[in-house]
Amino acid sequence: MLKFKHLRWKFTVTCVGLVILSMLVLGVYLLHSLEKYYYHNLENKLTTQGKLISRHVEGMTGGLNLPVMERMVEQFSSDVNARVTIIDAKGVVLGDSEEDAGQMENHLTRPEVQQALAGGTGMAIRYSSTLNSDMMYVAVPVMAGGETTGFVRLAVSLAATRQALFNLWSAVLLAILLAVLITLPVTLTLGKKVTQPLESLIVFARRISGGDYDHRVSIKSSDEIGELAGTLDDMAATIKEQVRQVTEGKNKLEAVLASMTSGVIFVDNKGQINLVNPAAENFLAFMTPGGAGIPHTASVRHPELSAAIDEALKTGRIVERQIKILVPRETVLEVIISPFLGEEGQLNGVVAVLHDITRIRKLEKIRTEFVDNVSHELKTPVTAIKGFTETLLDGAMHQEETCREFIEIIDHEAGRLSRLIQDLLDLSRIEYNRVQARFEIINLVPVIHQTVLKLRGYAENKGLELILDLPGKDVPVRVDRDMIEQVLLNLVDNAVKYTPPRGRVKIELAEAANQVTVWVRDTGAGIPQEDLDRVFERFYRVDKTRSRALGGTGLGLSIVKHIIDLHGGTVGVYSTPGIGSNFYFTLPRGADKK
Repeated sequence: MLKFKHLRWKFTVTCVGLVILSMLVLGVYLLHSLEKYYYHNLENKLTTQGKLISRHVEGMTGGLNLPVMERMVEQFSSDVNARVTIIDAKGVVLGDSEEDAGQMENHLTRPEVQQALAGGTGMAIRYSSTLNSDMMYVAVPVMAGGETTGFVRLAVSLAATRQALFNLWSAVLLAILLAVLITLPVTLTLGKKVTQPLESLIVFARRISGGDYDHRVSIKSSDEIGELAGTLDDMAATIKEQVRQVTEGKNKLEAVLASMTSGVIFVDNKGQINLVNPAAENFLAFMTPGGAGIPHTASVRHPELSAAIDEALKTGRIVERQIKILVPRETVLEVIISPFLGEEGQLNGVVAVLHDITRIRKLEKIRTEFVDNVSHELKTPVTAIKGFTETLLDGAMHQEETCREFIEIIDHEAGRLSRLIQDLLDLSRIEYNRVQARFEIINLVPVIHQTVLKLRGYAENKGLELILDLPGKDVPVRVDRDMIEQVLLNLVDNAVKYTPPRGRVKIELAEAANQVTVWVRDTGAGIPQEDLDRVFERFYRVDKTRSRALGGTGLGLSIVKHIIDLHGGTVGVYSTPGIGSNFYFTLPRGADKK
């Protein structure tokens, strides 16, 4: 199918369409006027003939019999070349030139009869089922003594008239066809002459838009189109140089932005994001995809960052903020937002630079906490040792009982220092993978027995019940035996330490398809809900005073967690204050670790 997309065809179709439309309008108007003229003349003719016939039948409608009336209407029909019907005042057909009057229905309700009854004459056009043709009916009243005594109705077929109108319409269509055949080649020729230069310009524009800036227009005329072609050639050369410069600058900018570890966001003075580098997209992973071109408030979706951008846009000054991002991971960003000014000093937008300082903040926090915790842990035993040593030097060493008591205290505090240093060294080796784990498949049941045996005397001295609930079969696991013994010692020792006399400590071993779980349950004071997530942190204590009094360093549970992580297991705790705590750790089964 031909697509009328070219200007030449549009011009041709428009001209041909105008010709067709003009001739159609003229033809329709002409046919409508002729139709009205024919019908009007025919109505006048039938009215005149009807009136002549009505004078002949005045005073006869009640006195003539049907055979006489039948012969009369046949004579009238022959004279006027139309169907003639005589009807009395009640609508009874007295005679009809085409049908048997006795078989015809009452005609009083016919539209033309009703019009004639109302006064004057009546006319109607309708389909006649009797003659199978559209007919024009004209009814004329028959008067006698100033009263209507009947009607004379004449009817003629409209077939001939409509055939004449159809022939005229055919002639109009033929004229339209001839006009189109004449107009089409003329308009095509004119259209080609006008559009050929334009087609060359279109080809030129497409080549330029496709990046071919070396293409030139081949039009050498001296009219306006020729002048336009020369101007476009000059423009192509200028654009080529400008595009080269812009592309080179863009490539340099993209290379710099892509290689930056800091995020960069450019927001124009309408608040819409125009540029986002990959680093910024990684930092702000919750940004709306395709953030460029939409308002920063809808794309960034971070209240603090959006507020800082708005402040910079409003004030035109540098704005600095530190914001925290929680998705996809917790990140601390240092944001510096600077105004971007135009040639005349107007604010065209702002540039936000995002530096990831998460590691710096985390290292600062770890360093500060570590120094604080170690200093605090060392301060107590060192202060005690120094204080009792000074007392001894001041003369107390000559008092044998006092001297012995002070030396025992110094020994106890020195032991605390030794344990703390050893725990720090163990934790450091585990955290930084400086310990060589010797994995082997062992039966976990006797390891638990032997470890608990070491603490049974300590538990009995406190009046505690130490219960073992272990399977009566081998439970193979692939572990470093010494490390798992250290985990068990730390957990059971903690349970014994923090369980009051007459309490109970229970060690359970449960098996599952791919792992085993060791539970250490006690009936001690328990751990508040808000502390459960932090008990495995370094130096964290629920009750610091009581922990130090019992000799704890605050590193035992942290060591437990790192050892279990090294074994590919999990560690956790459930606790209810006043009822007790339930620590557990899981280990992969030995069957899964060959």
